[in-house]
Amino acid sequence: MEKFIFFAVMLSLLISACEMDGFLFKPESLEKYELPGNTIAEENLEQVQFKSEGYTLYGYWVKARTPERVKTILYCHGNKINIDEYWDRVMFLYDLNVNIFIFDYRGYDKSEGETSEAGLYKDGEAALEFVRSQYGIPPDSLILYGYSLGNVVSIFLAAEKVDPICLFAESAFASANSLTQSALALDFPARWLTEGEFNNAEKIKQIKTPFMLLHGADDDHVRYRDNGRIIYENAPQPKKQIVVQGADHKNVPQKMGLDVYRTVLKEWIDLYSE
Repeated sequence: MEKFIFFAVMLSLLISACEMDGFLFKPESLEKYELPGNTIAEENLEQVQFKSEGYTLYGYWVKARTPERVKTILYCHGNKINIDEYWDRVMFLYDLNVNIFIFDYRGYDKSEGETSEAGLYKDGEAALEFVRSQYGIPPDSLILYGYSLGNVVSIFLAAEKVDPICLFAESAFASANSLTQSALALDFPARWLTEGEFNNAEKIKQIKTPFMLLHGADDDHVRYRDNGRIIYENAPQPKKQIVVQGADHKNVPQKMGLDVYRTVLKEWIDLYSE
């Protein structure tokens, strides 16, 4: 009985802490972006604003070193803090000589609004439309890349809104249910922690673009067997997966080795570029 009461109290505290999708969304507001460790020339960086359902969102357009006939990556970041948290990844990708657009979802940093699953989809649509209209980027030069929570956005866009050159999914979870059971090792419904379904495993079935999955073999937060494996099995061909030994949720590129990481991405992009 004492164990039951203890569990009930701890569960109640956990659920209280996770109201309004706090389990998945971990934004932080800042007065300005710091872009930690930035090595990209200032003339190639443009901080931008765009609208999503009336909310002002913020992002960065990163122009390739040599912009003639280059590809553009629409990068959808994870659930933590804001763009600054992922700036090292922008720099990893920048060495592919691509344009990169990264943005903060509503509720993150200076972006207006409150976080939600529906909001993520709308923000992704708005970012896609902004890249198309502001910079004239057609689908045949567009690449979608999602990291962790960002896969909710990138997989949705590839499934329902655009047919890009290819789609990359790093450290992706299959659904809210699989994530709660994987990350917390507790067998209870995801609806106790989040209002959304975040069903990447179903949406991936609808894509019509070449797909690559990158996942850490030692990812204890989003276990491969319950998440990445399911997404990969559900994805149509052509597809490829790389399960990186020794990598956890956060360090897949580093454990691959950055030169190898960039080579793998470039070869996949080149294979399906006209």
